[in-house]
Amino acid sequence: MQRQSSYGQDSGKLYLVPTPIGNLEDITLRAKKILQEADYIAAEDTRTSGILLEKIGVHNHMLSFHKYNSKERAPELIKLMKEGAVIAEISDAGMPVISDPGYILVQECIKNNIPVVPLPGASAFTTALIASGFDAQPFTYYGFLPRKKSEQQPFFEQMKKAHATSIFYEAPHRLTKTLNNLSEILNSERKIVVARELTKIHEEFIRGTISEVTNYFGQNPPRGEFVVLVSPNTVKEKQLSWTELIKLVNQLVSKGESKKSAIKTVAQENHVSKNELYERYHQK
Repeated sequence: MQRQSSYGQDSGKLYLVPTPIGNLEDITLRAKKILQEADYIAAEDTRTSGILLEKIGVHNHMLSFHKYNSKERAPELIKLMKEGAVIAEISDAGMPVISDPGYILVQECIKNNIPVVPLPGASAFTTALIASGFDAQPFTYYGFLPRKKSEQQPFFEQMKKAHATSIFYEAPHRLTKTLNNLSEILNSERKIVVARELTKIHEEFIRGTISEVTNYFGQNPPRGEFVVLVSPNTVKEKQLSWTELIKLVNQLVSKGESKKSAIKTVAQENHVSKNELYERYHQK
């Protein structure tokens, strides 16, 4: 077990600092203060972050920290913090760790008993979620999906059954293709929302069925940054009777599976008590 106290320590520490996802006025007073006072700023892209920091008047020393150098750079940052340095980590936009390699640095800090201090702030997927009109509890966030159709399919199968709102990011040049892949697995009448350019001047929400939104982008080439939200599956699955469940057990047993294993499998797949199914099976 490990306990961490983030405050009242003068030793080195890591601050996770969210940056605006578009509108620079979304930077918080605390985030700006931490960035100004940090010894180093670990940035996903020093060029992109340099523009932001220049605009908000921060001129601290930046170190690159991205998915291609994270494993090599993390030990260097840990060494600096052990020597007393305060490091603020930022991503290109939004929350660190969300769809960036920040978790690697967080894990190393935890291993080395270095305090990790998270700041609240903007995130594209939560910003899109609260304006989507879909139920926000629960939800599942997938980040960026794989690019290949075959690799996307398992995720879409999960979304098809999910009783939670599903959220993922997509690049503009892949959006239409991904929506077409989605429509092949989910009911074309399932509701989705595509949010683009959040907090920016061209912010827009496109709401409708999968088929409607897919057709829209077929006629209007996607531009900007996108968050895709898929509505929960509201169709209640039919609950099988105990007699039907016992028949499923017998079918598995007839194929060579042990009774114990068959009961466990049927119980898990149908979300019923394994012990109760066991008792009913042996009472038949």
